[in-house]
Amino acid sequence: MSLHIDFDGLWDVQMKARLDSTLRACIGDPPGGQDWNVFVTSFGGFCTVLVKASQQTRRKVFLLHASELAEAIPDWLKQYPLR
Repeated sequence: MSLHIDFDGLWDVQMKARLDSTLRACIGDPPGGQDWNVFVTSFGGFCTVLVKASQQTRRKVFLLHASELAEAIPDWLKQYPLR
């Protein structure tokens, strides 16, 4: 069981580490030997986050700069938790 997080675009090392820890804290460990994947992409003034679990997919476009993304992710995943 593991959670894989991939980043696309230009990411500051500290920002990337902050987002990684935020995502891991919000999502937690996948259950029962499942592998879940998260893809985070930054394009200037917006970011996308795609979370693929074994039976669910969550995708969100955030109209934020990458530096603001860590604050927005927890609220989004609380509204749409993964199981």
